[in-house]
Amino acid sequence: MSSTLTDSFKELFRPQQPLWACEFTVRHVIVTGVDGKRSRIQGRTATGIPDDVTIQDGDRFKPILEESLRTASFRGSEIVLVVPDEAARIAFVTAEALPRTVEEQNTFLRWKLKKTLPFDVDTAQIAFRVLRALKPSGYDILVALSPRNVIQQYEALMEKLDIHAGFVIPSTLAALNLLDVPNEDTLFVKIAPDCITTTVFQDKHMTFYRRVAELGVYESVYPTVLYYQDKLGGTAFKQMIVCGYNEVMRSAIAELQEKMGMPALALQPKRVDDIYKPALGAVHLSWANLI
Repeated sequence: MSSTLTDSFKELFRPQQPLWACEFTVRHVIVTGVDGKRSRIQGRTATGIPDDVTIQDGDRFKPILEESLRTASFRGSEIVLVVPDEAARIAFVTAEALPRTVEEQNTFLRWKLKKTLPFDVDTAQIAFRVLRALKPSGYDILVALSPRNVIQQYEALMEKLDIHAGFVIPSTLAALNLLDVPNEDTLFVKIAPDCITTTVFQDKHMTFYRRVAELGVYESVYPTVLYYQDKLGGTAFKQMIVCGYNEVMRSAIAELQEKMGMPALALQPKRVDDIYKPALGAVHLSWANLI
């Protein structure tokens, strides 16, 4: 049997990514969905969250979520959950070899990260992706982990509405699904209400991720630039792409552009408000064909 035919069977039985996503931030519940071809936006809305309501307040949070789903015209029983970046830890692991099975790989990665994370790694939710194979041997691996009880809070809220969380992803990783990664060294900056994340790409590969809270934009970004130069062997970023460009952040972005010496390009698609982009990335909007 040819490898092509084998791959087609794998696609046939592979679970499909949900067409709707819900992102939780400290300020909004954001719901958006796409059509079956993932080239049109079917619905979108952002519902504000009162200052005294958190995800832990399930009974008070439920009507807010219901309103957001109703306003966006959500249909179906499955959804992608986009959780705040602070709900997960992103780590890079280099391994000379990987065990054969996924279960063994998960165990291996938990062991590698056990002493570096401030929660119980053995019971944490874990997902990983091999970023690239190294020569002559080895792998660079991106790992995302989150305490199980944190993810359960979001899943339980959806279950109260008879909706299954088909996929869970941190906000920055979701937004990166919209990024057409260039060949040149690139700095991706995502500005959220509660934190700023920076991600470095070199030779089209993700090589660094950092999350910072309670600092200004430039103060959050500049240490990543230094790390890129001192530890990653970089010389100069060819471009900087920003998600979170809005009127409130205009002066901060202008300062960043001036001090970095390069323009801040908006994450595509430009005609979609940044507040919706992580959720649209989570459902893999094909923005290049967006009409």
